[in-house]
Amino acid sequence: MKSVERTRDGTGDAPRSQGCYRCDRGVAPSRLFRVDIKPPEPLEAEYRHSVRYCCPDCAAAMNLSEFSEAVKKETRR
Repeated sequence: MKSVERTRDGTGDAPRSQGCYRCDRGVAPSRLFRVDIKPPEPLEAEYRHSVRYCCPDCAAAMNLSEFSEAVKKETRR
């Protein structure tokens, strides 16, 4: 895994043609998850808004599947 902050200006990933930011595994762009993190207002001075792209395996490792269930419930209402 490499730090995007070290390889860029610290603002996060640009969309990639392939690859996961966590494991560097080659993945087709259509299969990458976009992970968009915005710090809460009290922490904005310490942390920046960040966007990363990761593969389905790394998304599962971060337990992002829980979020998908919450989204599904919202769309059923």
